[in-house]
Amino acid sequence: MNKLRAIFAIIFGMVAIWTVSLSSKPVNPAITPTEKAEDPVGISANEILDKLPATESKTDTDKTLTAMIGKVRAEPDKSYRWVALGDVLAQKLRDTTDQNYLAHVELTYLQALKLDPKDSDAMTGMSWVTGNRHIFDQSIHWAEKALAIQPNHVAAFGILGDAALELGDYDKAFDCYQKMADLRPDLSSWSRAAYLIWVTGDSKKAIWLMEKAIKAGAPFGENTAWCRAKLAMMYFHSGELLAAKECLEPVLTKDTHNPHVLLAACKIAASNHDYPAALAYCDKLLEAGPNHEALVIAGDLHSAMGEFALAQAYYEKVMKLHAAQDAKGAHDHMQMARFYADHDRHRIDAIRLAEEHQNTHNVMEADVLAWVYFKNGNLSRASVVMRLALSQNTPDPEILYHAGMIAAATGDKQAARTYLEQALAWNPAFNVIQAPIARKALNALMAEDLTTTDHANSAIYGP
Repeated sequence: MNKLRAIFAIIFGMVAIWTVSLSSKPVNPAITPTEKAEDPVGISANEILDKLPATESKTDTDKTLTAMIGKVRAEPDKSYRWVALGDVLAQKLRDTTDQNYLAHVELTYLQALKLDPKDSDAMTGMSWVTGNRHIFDQSIHWAEKALAIQPNHVAAFGILGDAALELGDYDKAFDCYQKMADLRPDLSSWSRAAYLIWVTGDSKKAIWLMEKAIKAGAPFGENTAWCRAKLAMMYFHSGELLAAKECLEPVLTKDTHNPHVLLAACKIAASNHDYPAALAYCDKLLEAGPNHEALVIAGDLHSAMGEFALAQAYYEKVMKLHAAQDAKGAHDHMQMARFYADHDRHRIDAIRLAEEHQNTHNVMEADVLAWVYFKNGNLSRASVVMRLALSQNTPDPEILYHAGMIAAATGDKQAARTYLEQALAWNPAFNVIQAPIARKALNALMAEDLTTTDHANSAIYGP
């Protein structure tokens, strides 16, 4: 009931649309924890600026970044200038998903703290940086430190909620996002709440609130595009492919390079069995550099078309990318564990990677962990962890597919049939490789039911 009250408070307690702040930052893919951030001793302001990647000045973010660098060079002793630069660099990371920007973001916030140790915006920036690295104890520490100085710091509440969401503390996430929305109802607060509401099982309210976030708009068009990509995937999971496609149309132009939009468009095209279009979206995304999801999907598409050598080439690129990122500490182990489990590769490695989160309360991580246990034949652990994955009724057909396969393997055929039927009812083509396996498993269960019924009738009525 507390959760429901929080949902309705979020929806009905918002009375104005304010402009989104650059300091309200999204959760991004994980990077392996590094040592606790320290003051950048020995690095001058000019050295920090000189190390920044060159901007192409094509997007609004690039233009803003170029202007902000000039302002910092003009006033290098002003902490707020460094914070603003860090915010734009964080936006650049969000636009591109290029995690190489994270080190630059961190240095700018640390430089701000060097100039003003009580700068709550810089503290909030460091909360975002450490949250990106999945060092959540530090992320929470930095956010709480900022709130101790500025109790109504909107972005700090948002990032505190992000940490709670990642840790699977959904009640705390609701509370933080509620405070954020009370202070400033806008794209940033509404989109966060929308995703949380979707994860906790209410796709209709989530879609409504994400549409509200999109209408609110943002200073950077890429933020609105991110919301459209998230909304499209909500429709996708529900099998509303036309609505998903229409949602992307305003931001899916020939000049689109937004990775979130291109990935969503790729998945929608693949679900519609338009494999050439799906591959074209993957290729366009990969022009900017390697991307785990795009490489996996491209491999799966070639595999579905019977082009196994090409599929293998993409899968090799996935593993090469992971090795390169792992060497730099910029990996996502759960993402790789999922790849191994989906493709029946390196199952022991999959266990090793996934069990880094064996005590998780996050339903998405629990789903991956259960799937990895299943693929390793540990059905008892798979069943226990899958109960956690199902606990929020997250409307994702792949979670139900995994639950169905695990239930079938443990002999609970009624549950298996229910889960698989629901997964395929939501989106019959939720994954080009896994959906056909789900269909085959369901057909086998139905055929077994028919055989059992025939045997029972023969026993009663005779042949």
